[in-house]
Amino acid sequence: MDEITTIQFLKKSKIFAGVDNNFFQENARFFHPVTLKRHERINDGLILKYFHIIAQGACIMRLTDPTTGKSIAPSLLREGDGFDLLCTIENKENWAEYVSLEESLLLRIRNEYIRHWLESYPQISANALHMLVDLIKQLEEFSESVVFYDVKTRLAKLILRLALKEKKRLDSNRVDIPLHLTHETLAEMVGSVRSVVTTSLQALKKEGLILDQRAHLIVQDLEKLKNKLAALLP
Repeated sequence: MDEITTIQFLKKSKIFAGVDNNFFQENARFFHPVTLKRHERINDGLILKYFHIIAQGACIMRLTDPTTGKSIAPSLLREGDGFDLLCTIENKENWAEYVSLEESLLLRIRNEYIRHWLESYPQISANALHMLVDLIKQLEEFSESVVFYDVKTRLAKLILRLALKEKKRLDSNRVDIPLHLTHETLAEMVGSVRSVVTTSLQALKKEGLILDQRAHLIVQDLEKLKNKLAALLP
């Protein structure tokens, strides 16, 4: 990847939003492109050394209980997002690992550079604070959904949230979600198990709300999905 392309990706990232152009000219050479295959993982060994920015593709943050082996994925990261800010700031390992949902292009940089820039550039520090707030909100929403709603409702909420983020639509009321989402991945994203998610997806399909084909979701009736959730949620 040439320096011009690297700078273009960096300018779209959340952590470097609004930073002066001179910063990119001086520091783009420190970033290295990394391509992840679908379902490839980045675990604590790499996270402790490097900060990653998603240039293309998508990843989930997966937390796994070391005793039971059960996993949840409370955070979805898309283009412009970065990880793992907590690990970078604290310089400590945590339970999180990051798994690509599709072939993804990342920009990798050593954590010590990020820590230095957080201290030296107020804009980067402010951006990092916003990123941490967004993460807290995602964790809060995940916890609230698991406590208060059944799996079918949690799944419908997730699908609606993903659909509303898509700018391109098949038509005014049908939305293609361009992510490779297996039933197991969806189960992690809603705090359930694969068998229950499969049953819930079948129910949503029978209601004419979605199509589910080979880890590919299409919302068939966006307004009907919105109305269904509006009737269920306070």
